[in-house]
Amino acid sequence: MKHVCCDCKKDFCSLCSVSQENLRRCSTCHLLQETAFQRPQLMRLKVKDLRQYLLLRNIPTDTCREKEDLVDLVLCHRGLGSGDDLDSSSLNSSRSQTSSFFTQS
Repeated sequence: MKHVCCDCKKDFCSLCSVSQENLRRCSTCHLLQETAFQRPQLMRLKVKDLRQYLLLRNIPTDTCREKEDLVDLVLCHRGLGSGDDLDSSSLNSSRSQTSSFFTQS
């Protein structure tokens, strides 16, 4: 039987997922959830698990050279779904602040 991870929304079998408080998470999302997204705990995880977490969220990791780069990406995208949930208004506001910074000289 297939189960849907409540975090990454991908399908997993019961062996590859964990049920907790009526929520089912894949083992990768569960592992990262257990760190409470604290940098020191994330740094203790394997690179493979960090990459897998980002891959499940369709977040490219090809620019990451160091483990710290992966942790930064995880922290930047934590709690976001597959990219559809990005808050475009916050992206636009930071973009406009940046452009006004460069035009004020």
